[in-house]
Amino acid sequence: MRQINRILKITNVNFPEISFITNSGEHRMLNLKNHFEKLELKRDDFGYNVIADREVFNNVNLVDNALTWKEIVKVVPLPNGEIFNAYFQLDPILTIENSINDESIVGKINLGEQLKDIRKSLNLSQEELGKRVGSNKQYISKLENNKTDPEFKTLKKIFEVGLNKNIFIAHYGEEDDNILESLSNSFFKQKFLTWAEGKKGDLELIEGFSEEIKLLFIKNNIRTTYEMSVLNLAELTSIIGDTEIDYKYDFPDSWITQARFIYFSDWLNAVKLQRSLSANISDSISSKIEKIAKRDLMEDIFIID
Repeated sequence: MRQINRILKITNVNFPEISFITNSGEHRMLNLKNHFEKLELKRDDFGYNVIADREVFNNVNLVDNALTWKEIVKVVPLPNGEIFNAYFQLDPILTIENSINDESIVGKINLGEQLKDIRKSLNLSQEELGKRVGSNKQYISKLENNKTDPEFKTLKKIFEVGLNKNIFIAHYGEEDDNILESLSNSFFKQKFLTWAEGKKGDLELIEGFSEEIKLLFIKNNIRTTYEMSVLNLAELTSIIGDTEIDYKYDFPDSWITQARFIYFSDWLNAVKLQRSLSANISDSISSKIEKIAKRDLMEDIFIID
């Protein structure tokens, strides 16, 4: 079984907290001050200035699926006499163990991410989009990184004038238990939601699932996304542990999370997770759900894009 505890993407950096997505699809948040206390890191220890200097803290990168600060370097002499420069890097296993669920983004629409994806699909730079709407590169950058909350008229102008896209706003009440009426799924076309309701049991929708892998699970009496969603990691490992089949993207431990999103019709989170997985190895911003839906429906699935 391949390594489970990995970080796929840093989603937000706000001292002293860093938010990220793991390869199991979880949105996690690490308070670095608390993390250093648990590690008993002292002021004179290597890497401590990450929390002593906010500018240094903000320069975090993702290297080999671990939080890394490239400007903090330790010179390590090797037995052969050569010198090795080591970055300050946090163990991803301990990082995930000491983090908490980032509840602030569950079920929310990431408008910044949507804006960035659409802009890139149109081959527009931030500066070009800014000029189209009478703004500038800096403001577009703030929007894309969720550093500012635009008024609706500003958002409407950016999407309709700058990107030539229609924008759709919906509302729902707390008493509404129908997931297809939820705010997140109101960004999808009704045609897609109708199609998806009949398709959601199909294992084909899982990112990284080849036809061979699908047949392997069917042989093990896992025929639907519901049956996949109730598996535990040990059961998943026992099915794929000895197979010689090459499964795509190297993220089999995300399949259970994907299956839960799909089975419970949480399409926004399913698409976002799949985009994160595919983007980790390619320049594509399209999920498997989108690709299959476009194949069957011959049109985009989002109202907004």
